[in-house]
Amino acid sequence: MTTIATAKAHTNIALIKYWGKKVPALNIPTTSSLSMTLDKFYTTTSAEFSDEASDTLILNATNTDSTRVSKFLDSLRDYYGDFPKVRVRSENHVPTAAGLASSASSFSALTGAMFQLLELPKDEREMSRAARRGSGSASRSIFGNFALWNMGNDDKSSYAESFYDEDINLSMIVAEISSSQKKMSSTLGMQLAQTAPTYSAWVEKSAQQLEEMKQAIITHDIEKIGLIAQDNALGMHEQNRQCTQPFDYFTEQTRAVIDFTERCYRSGLLAFVTIDAGPNVKIITDKTTEKELLAKFRREFPEISFEVAHAGGGLKYV
Repeated sequence: MTTIATAKAHTNIALIKYWGKKVPALNIPTTSSLSMTLDKFYTTTSAEFSDEASDTLILNATNTDSTRVSKFLDSLRDYYGDFPKVRVRSENHVPTAAGLASSASSFSALTGAMFQLLELPKDEREMSRAARRGSGSASRSIFGNFALWNMGNDDKSSYAESFYDEDINLSMIVAEISSSQKKMSSTLGMQLAQTAPTYSAWVEKSAQQLEEMKQAIITHDIEKIGLIAQDNALGMHEQNRQCTQPFDYFTEQTRAVIDFTERCYRSGLLAFVTIDAGPNVKIITDKTTEKELLAKFRREFPEISFEVAHAGGGLKYV
């Protein structure tokens, strides 16, 4: 019998965004989405049964509020049968709640650890469904390289799967503008965004962009990938500004990095932005251009930390 299980999962960045839920309790989204798993940012999580009165979470060696983890573990108890309380130890190599999808790697790694601890069959589709209940984007971090999350309509039909399991020479330069926790949670941000009068049009456009993105990935067309991803992401953030209680994740530095990226593209370089729920910017380029582009950004923004990430692997056991 397994007494402790440890799994490692990488974060992912959506090229076609998930931003809105049609079944909030199950994290079933309003759109399908497509992401690239990143090699640079990851979470390693261990799970073991405990005699304590409640589930516990030790995050980066610190006892942390376990409410969200416990809710997720309760969902596993509902689906797979009751089990004792669990002690979770997690090392997160991603800035938490700053728009770098820390919850994706966290809940994907926890799902992997729990499937091993409970000695459940390691069916990737089933693991993706389970991870989705903890964090929607975690459904995609089960897989390496490029993953497609089929929105579905219910718990059974909403899951991610591997879309294209090759490195296509794509790079992401991550501008870490802030590692502070964002002021508006993704959950509340999505609820508000769905009140925007332009939201349904964004959803409709996103479906078309998904098909275009699939083709661009298959043909390794980095420019097309970047242009589609940028338009999709900026459209997502526009819903936040158009909703009934307008809000914005962008800071002054976020906008400066976006503007500079546009200038780099106009100068002939492959340079495009994508931004999740937070101020940090991901600059899409290719491996040939990344060094030149990185040098330009570091000169222009010496106060910002920049990291280069490439396509990474899926869930692994440690």
